[in-house]
Amino acid sequence: MNIHTYIDYIDDPNDTYEQYLEKAKKYHFRCIFAQIDTYDEAVAYLKDSGIIIAGAIDFPEGVLSLDEKMKRFQAYAEKGFKEIDYVLNQHAIETRDYAYIEKEMKTITAFCREHGICDKAIVEMCKLDEDAKKKVCEIALRVKPAFLKTSTGKSFGGAKLEDVLLMKKILKDEVRIKAAGGIHTYEEAKVLIDAGASALGASAGIAICEGEKQA
Repeated sequence: MNIHTYIDYIDDPNDTYEQYLEKAKKYHFRCIFAQIDTYDEAVAYLKDSGIIIAGAIDFPEGVLSLDEKMKRFQAYAEKGFKEIDYVLNQHAIETRDYAYIEKEMKTITAFCREHGICDKAIVEMCKLDEDAKKKVCEIALRVKPAFLKTSTGKSFGGAKLEDVLLMKKILKDEVRIKAAGGIHTYEEAKVLIDAGASALGASAGIAICEGEKQA
């Protein structure tokens, strides 16, 4: 399966940024994360590796206004980022404000298409009931961000198999799915990929890769 090609690697807080990049390069993960002030270091270290350098906006809070978010997107685009994870407005998710969710997703997706950026919209699925999960997926199907992501991994729930299955049923191959939060083993990762996830957010990326070798 080459599980490493699915993993968006999250840093270990005990590592320096250089150690994080070193581990990412060794295991050749799909993607790592940088901020504007660490982007150049990541580009230099990972030169010719093919590893994507992604940004994260309004993560994990999801509290910025759309105007504030777009200023961040502009800054990240000017820096050179070609992939960005961002959190859909948490208040809109919690209050089921579908009009705001669609407006936000549509504005960001349009900007990202214009600037050649792969956008990954994060919805905290753990905060939604079944009907609300379907409605958010239907919005994503209309708007077509590059990815819809299950969770930040920082809330009270992470990636769940039933959520990925539901997302895949609605999104089919129109919008890719990223599962994130609580993925610790190769077995857990494989189940989510088999269910339809195209990318996995994981701080346990190394353990997952080592688990594949034992499988």
